[in-house]
Amino acid sequence: MFSNLKQKFFDWQNKIKNYNKIANISSNLRRYFAVNGFDGIITMLGVLAGNYIVKVSDYKHVIVTSFAICISLGVSGVWGAYFFESAERNKELDDLESSTLHNLDFTVIYYALRYASRVSALVNGLSPVVTALIPIIPFFFGKYLSINLCYYLAFGISLIMLFGIGLFLGKISKARLIISGLKMLLAGIACVALSLVLNLIP
Repeated sequence: MFSNLKQKFFDWQNKIKNYNKIANISSNLRRYFAVNGFDGIITMLGVLAGNYIVKVSDYKHVIVTSFAICISLGVSGVWGAYFFESAERNKELDDLESSTLHNLDFTVIYYALRYASRVSALVNGLSPVVTALIPIIPFFFGKYLSINLCYYLAFGISLIMLFGIGLFLGKISKARLIISGLKMLLAGIACVALSLVLNLIP
């Protein structure tokens, strides 16, 4: 039984490798993860800054608001990416059929493109949710921490994550890691600063 499971695992692994070669899935997933992870953090920074400005002092309200935003990000990401990727992959399949004059339905190419659409949709939807949820972890300890400390920790975590995404992108593009990280960090600081300007509106 164990040997059968092991063989199925290797078969599945080889199948995924073939799908990746055919549909170039890895590069798309890296792009989705970085871009949508960035969107998730920036969105949460805006939510936190807004709550901070209007002086939301109940940590439960911050958590509920943040989860509502995360649900929206996840649903939008999964649905949008799935339909977009499906349309693009179907067009790619149609173009291949036109150039080869063969019906490619239910071939390995067909399954590879379908798999790419589904995986891309999941990563597109889950990456902003995960990155948006991490900064609000301090609020789960709201019983033991002051609300202001929760906000400061959340802002700090968000900025550190943005710097990390910048390093990740710098490594992929073979650019200067620190410079790439600082560019992402600057975006987060700008988001918070512009949000805090709203507090000056009479």
